[in-house]
Amino acid sequence: MRILQILHNHKFGGAEQHLLQLCVGLRTAGHEVEVAAPKGSWVEQRLIELGFKVHHFDFRAHYDLLSLFRLIRLLQQERFDLVHTHLVRGAVYGRIATSLTNTPLVSTVHDLTTWKNYPRKRAVIAVSEAVKRHLVSRGYSTALVGVIFPGARDCGLGSDVDAVRAQSRDELGLSPADTAVFLIGRVAEVKGHDLALAAMRTLHPKYGDSIKLFFAGQETSWGRELHARDGGKEAVWLGRRDDIPRLLAAADICIQPSRSEGLPLALMEAASAGKAMIAAQVGGVPEVIVTGQNGLLIPPNDADALASAIDRLAHDPALRQRLGHEARKAFDAKFSIERMLSATLDAYQHCIEAQAA
Repeated sequence: MRILQILHNHKFGGAEQHLLQLCVGLRTAGHEVEVAAPKGSWVEQRLIELGFKVHHFDFRAHYDLLSLFRLIRLLQQERFDLVHTHLVRGAVYGRIATSLTNTPLVSTVHDLTTWKNYPRKRAVIAVSEAVKRHLVSRGYSTALVGVIFPGARDCGLGSDVDAVRAQSRDELGLSPADTAVFLIGRVAEVKGHDLALAAMRTLHPKYGDSIKLFFAGQETSWGRELHARDGGKEAVWLGRRDDIPRLLAAADICIQPSRSEGLPLALMEAASAGKAMIAAQVGGVPEVIVTGQNGLLIPPNDADALASAIDRLAHDPALRQRLGHEARKAFDAKFSIERMLSATLDAYQHCIEAQAA
């Protein structure tokens, strides 16, 4: 099967990592994958490093006519079996170009914030049941919207985890007695980093320097302003990191106090590493965490609740271990890349057969 993936973003985030994992998995399964993406973007650079063919498109706005005409010509010349778009701008271009070239189309919706411009008469993949409910409530056909959890890489390190944990904690300046709290992901207002800082201001009088908060993720303009205001007082700012399994090995608690989510990749990776998790009850988060079973859910926009949950886990290592063990079991059951790839290929085949009928 020849597949064209389309994504317009320059940033580094969950959708971009999902696309990369999908491309690698499809190629490993014997399919030919090419990608349309902006030149210089994170995903373009990583795909080229891995040997994928990338077609450069600006996708500067929802209706960049030059990009649209170039995409139509590409589909006419290459005759892909299917086009798979990610995020809303790619869906806009993909919907028009595939309609004019009679190419099967699948579009993945990764979040709850954009929904108006996805195809309403073509196959749509929602990354969580929450995203599907959101789309259906806005008029999308239940029959055309399927749910496929984005697979997460396995960040568990097996028999090496103890050695890696000791080394990683040493590099981060952590003693064996310290409690390391990690928030991994793009530093943006929607992710709630300001709430994490507020929670630490509550906890530091009790714990002093024995509890440490780490932020690992690319900073948006909002994130850079927050970083400047904090100045390293409440958090250690690591920037974007490519060694997430090593950071997770060092972690005791992973938090995700987001204000909105489709299905956070960072939580699935934390689950794969068997970490105790705390997250705001928004979007698809309850599809990862069952509170009290494999993590703790808190109300959104509630720094006090976040501080209380961190406090609860910080002084209860046995609870952290139990929650982390159950989190790993949930990952194996629902969120592996293998499961995602199998379900996506089924969706592709169904879409191609439906268009041919």
